[in-house]
Amino acid sequence: MKLSLHIHSKYSHDSKASVGEILEAAEKSGFDVIAITDHNTAAGGLEALKKQRQKVAVIPAAEFSTQYGHVLAYFIDDSIEKDTPRVNERQFDFYRVVENVKRINGITILAHPYISGLKYNPEILDYVDGIEQYNSRLDSFLLKSSSQGFIKQFMGRDGFLYTGGSDAHSTEELANCYMITSDFGLRPEEFAKALRCRSAIYYKKASNYAVAKAKLYNMKKVRPAYAVKNGIRLLYGAGEFVLNKITRCPEYEVIHIGEENQ
Repeated sequence: MKLSLHIHSKYSHDSKASVGEILEAAEKSGFDVIAITDHNTAAGGLEALKKQRQKVAVIPAAEFSTQYGHVLAYFIDDSIEKDTPRVNERQFDFYRVVENVKRINGITILAHPYISGLKYNPEILDYVDGIEQYNSRLDSFLLKSSSQGFIKQFMGRDGFLYTGGSDAHSTEELANCYMITSDFGLRPEEFAKALRCRSAIYYKKASNYAVAKAKLYNMKKVRPAYAVKNGIRLLYGAGEFVLNKITRCPEYEVIHIGEENQ
């Protein structure tokens, strides 16, 4: 099955993509399962669940900001955002997010670990079900080597889940990263089993153009430094794309996970 497990819609402050546009793009790209993981709300995922097409199944999900970083929560409803206390205006309590997700038999994944609180609080891994091993937005540009080097120390944890996601904030970014697993039913235990057993992450070697384009398009107010940084990334991405075409590099690289990580 072809999965996209980290997508943002208009329900996130930094995306303009509608749920309908995401579903249409996912169907055109041949995805079997998607999860819309909006910031601090399951609204996008729940809307997608109502509108899901015959060829694209939906896992209701969200990405919650906590004091230890972002937590991707799968197989959830809106009770998490309603019933979980916050530690401040922008962040939910990490431990209560995990507790409430587990209460409804959901699954928790620590998103983009390199920019989470994992560096100084390694014990938080004991509370989540897994980590996002590859994130297209983070792992394709300046922090790629640092992020991938950091993650290596957490590989091979018994029973742990390892995922990859595009972290798409536009429909164009959906192609940047996806997972391939064996077939599974849309239940948490079957999803987890499929991730553990011979799954793979496919990530696009030239993804920076689409990422920078989305960041600039979704910018709601003028931020000169941010615009310059992503303008440079846009140019870098264009060069990256041309170089890969000239050298005829494979479009995707593959990370095989599953049996070797158990």
